[in-house]
Amino acid sequence: MKKQIRRLLLRKYAVILLLSALSLLYLYLLDWMFGYGTENIRYILNYLLYTTSEKLTAAVLVLLLIVPDVIYWVSGRQPGRGAEK
Repeated sequence: MKKQIRRLLLRKYAVILLLSALSLLYLYLLDWMFGYGTENIRYILNYLLYTTSEKLTAAVLVLLLIVPDVIYWVSGRQPGRGAEK
């Protein structure tokens, strides 16, 4: 069971990384096609997480994504699914 859980978690994060890379490539390609240049994304990122509350919210959301998966990775089991029965 531990190997299956770890394989699923690795697959999940591989898909997340692949989709994020493809999304960034898409943004750069569209900026290049419309004539904004490749520096436009870097300019926009300066204003993405501008306030402290936005940075704190982003950090909490990332932690909520990663912490349960780290627990499942270490323990090798997922919580019961009794609510689905």
